[in-house]
Amino acid sequence: MPKTKFQSVIFTAVTAWIMVYIMTLYNTVLATGSFTNATFLIALKGMWIEYIIIFLCAFFISSHVAKYFAFRVVKPGDRQIAIILAIQIFTVVSQVALASILGVYHGYGFTSQFIPNYLVTYCQNFIMAMPVQLFIAGPIARALFRLLFAGKNESEEKKMEKELLKEGIAE
Repeated sequence: MPKTKFQSVIFTAVTAWIMVYIMTLYNTVLATGSFTNATFLIALKGMWIEYIIIFLCAFFISSHVAKYFAFRVVKPGDRQIAIILAIQIFTVVSQVALASILGVYHGYGFTSQFIPNYLVTYCQNFIMAMPVQLFIAGPIARALFRLLFAGKNESEEKKMEKELLKEGIAE
């Protein structure tokens, strides 16, 4: 989907924002044991440092790791949906691994029980993060991305198609 570095930044920022907000909401409910209207505002107010950290991890680490492993499972010529799903799955695996370190620090601190706390935190977050990414964050981010960059990507595709037609490659 993103074709330029700027588009990649925007796509990652949107996806990270959606994921961080929903996961902050989820973790706030887990921590407090209650879910009220106020929880939405609490999550929104408390997510910004995590958002910056998660965005940076997603842009500089997880996206590369996810693509590396995804293209061990799928090939560039495979159906687009298979490629998208593979990248999303490996993004969640790597992002939850990184975000759970932050979650353990916030929830328990770095204690002698770090490994058990990390494993519990990873599992709790993974259970929520995977469906959120596949069914909410990913589709919304792709729809917003298409809305924002539809003209730009379509014009690039039309230019490429015209060039191919001139060369007699496309029909």
